[in-house]
Amino acid sequence: MTAHIIWDARKARDFGIGRYVTSLLAALARRGTFRLSAIAFPEDRELLPESVDLLPCRAPHYSLREVISVGRILSGTPHDLFHAPHYVTPAAPFGGRPMVVTVHDLMHLSRPEHASPAKRLYARTMIGRALDGAARVIAVSEATRDEIGAFRSPQLSKVRVVPNGVDDRFLGEIPAADRERVRKTHGLDTPYVLFLGNDKPHKNLARLVQSFEMLQPSHRLVLAGGATARTRGVHALGRVPETDLPALLAEATALALPSLAEGFGLPVLEAQAAGTPVLCSRRGGLAEAAGEAAVFVDPESVDSIAEGLTRLLGDAALRGRLSAEGRAHARRFTWDAAAEATAAVYEEALGETAET
Repeated sequence: MTAHIIWDARKARDFGIGRYVTSLLAALARRGTFRLSAIAFPEDRELLPESVDLLPCRAPHYSLREVISVGRILSGTPHDLFHAPHYVTPAAPFGGRPMVVTVHDLMHLSRPEHASPAKRLYARTMIGRALDGAARVIAVSEATRDEIGAFRSPQLSKVRVVPNGVDDRFLGEIPAADRERVRKTHGLDTPYVLFLGNDKPHKNLARLVQSFEMLQPSHRLVLAGGATARTRGVHALGRVPETDLPALLAEATALALPSLAEGFGLPVLEAQAAGTPVLCSRRGGLAEAAGEAAVFVDPESVDSIAEGLTRLLGDAALRGRLSAEGRAHARRFTWDAAAEATAAVYEEALGETAET
């Protein structure tokens, strides 16, 4: 009998986890190995594959209501396994079926400036609860796996590393018409370096902006994804439509992501897939995401970031080499491969449950 897997897909519109939810669910649906359902906001039906059944839920994130509501849905819906793509998991009992939890990072614990003491306590409690209650845990990088081991070493034997993938739309040739439309829509009339992400402290945007101010103004710094900065030469786009991202990346001279920490660093792979050279740090999962196809900098040194940008923007041959190497590297990371590895984790959890 085909196993029924229920996902918590309420973060489908989030910037990072949202890509994980929509892309991995779509790849699992293509495999056709499992019956799939998704707990999601009704208006997010359009983000889910047609073959995935919708289990509507309006419980807000990071609330007691979501813990109870998701648990009730699971208790009332026959299923074989529940997949939580985030560390907030439902209240027990929720049907007595095994749970797989994906941990993207432990930022709230490892970066004290990232959240208030109350939020860190909440994260510590919920992450510990998720790790203890899961039959298996998926970490998106070896770096995240190591963080889990440092936080909850007894649960390390449950952890399986399954890297993220990159969508085919970043790998294909991006039409000139799309590039021109994106340039006009977002007012990108000069060469630019792209920063893709939010402005949380670990993204290190302040140092990136400072380093840019040290350069000759041959390029603008363009911020996409919610980050803002009020300074000359910086152009903040806010959240851009998903359909614009491939062309926005492909048109950039480079992507800059000198983060102080990352669970994985998906924008790096997406930039490489689009043929755009990357400047980043080696912190957290970025070293795994970028491979060797990037200019690496010390994220705590404004001078290092500025020197890396100067080198990258001033050397066309280097950019050409990184573009070719980046494309080859990014092709190794597919959502279909992630789905195959995730399915193996499901089978492992289901098999263990059947034995007990």
